Formats: sequence, structure tokens, C-alpha cells
Amino acid sequence: MFFKNKKGKEMANRDTPNMGFIPVGRLDGSEIPVRRFSVTTASGTAMYLGDLVVAAGDGYATPHATAGAGDDMLGAVVGIYDSNGVPCGHPNASVSTKYLAASTAGYVDVALALPDSVFRAQCTGTLASTDVFAGVDHVAGTGNTTTGRSGHEVSASATTGANFKIIGKVEDPGNDWGANVELLLVPQESYWFDATDGV
Repeated sequence: MFFKNKKGKEMANRDTPNMGFIPVGRLDGSEIPVRRFSVTTASGTAMYLGDLVVAAGDGYATPHATAGAGDDMLGAVVGIYDSNGVPCGHPNASVSTKYLAASTAGYVDVALALPDSVFRAQCTGTLASTDVFAGVDHVAGTGNTTTGRSGHEVSASATTGANFKIIGKVEDPGNDWGANVELLLVPQESYWFDATDGV
């Protein structure tokens, strides 16, 4: 829960919500497949790197805004483009920002939420090592308009039925069980397979 800074003082885990869901890889060590999806002007929520997205009824991807409703989850955004396929924020793009504003058409590259896809994300509160194998829902926080990074995190309420299962914590210096712990997660609700609850 604490690490030491250069002066030897203990510090809590860093609170870095603006990173969203970051793909780590599959359980067998291979890369998570990435697929491009269209975004329609009907999408009423801005899209950021690291956002979880779901399959919209009209054949497009849209941000995952409701915790606990993940049976149509496609995965996490790893690339954002304007309607011509130019990366958002590029000098030649029709979208000058690093994110896709609400009601703006474009495309997103999505790391797919397959059964063995591993993602890392920060917890909004406090979780302990005893929560490994439990389920947690995602929380749709607000993205950072400067960096273009997502504000999506996971809840501190460990449960059985939820969007993800906890398989551990990120083994980085300064990351330990407690407040704002960064977790390793696998989907348990997804468009690509039937849900299987965590314990």
C-alpha cells in the first residue's frame, strides 16, 4: 500500500485515473487482437484512449457508460481516428483533439475483450489481496481533454457478477494492495463470449 520516495518517506499508491484500460496481453503470452470499428454521430459521449466500448444497436461502437451492463462489451480503445481514418490530433486530421468528441463520426481500434485478454486499470477505492478472483465493475470516469486519455477505472466493490475478474495486481514499484491499486483483469462479460462469474 505504500512505497518510499527518494527521501525514504512512505507514500501511498499514485492516483492516476486518466489512463483507462490498458491491454497487457493474453494469458498465453500472445498479443490481444485489435479490430477497427466505426463510431457514428449518434454516439452522445466523447471517446478517449483507454475507454471501454460496447456494441451499439446500429452496428457501431460507443463508450461503455453503465457499470454492470457489459454483455455487449467489445474491448478497450487503443486508437482513435477521424472519419477519413487519420489519427485524431494529427495535423491532417479533421479532428484537432486527441479524442473523439461526442456526436463526431470516426473510427476506433479496439483491443478485444476475449476470455483470456488481460487488461490493467486502476481501482477507484481500496482492494486487498483477498479480492483476487472476485469480480469488479468498471466505472466510466471523465477523460482528459489535454492528453486524450480515458478516465475509466474499476470499482472497489468486489462481487460475483461484474464486468471483470481480478487475477492480481500490477507488479510495479509503488503499486501495492490498498487505495488506488492498479489491477490485472480479465473480462467476464463481453460481446465475444457468455459471462462466467468470478468467485
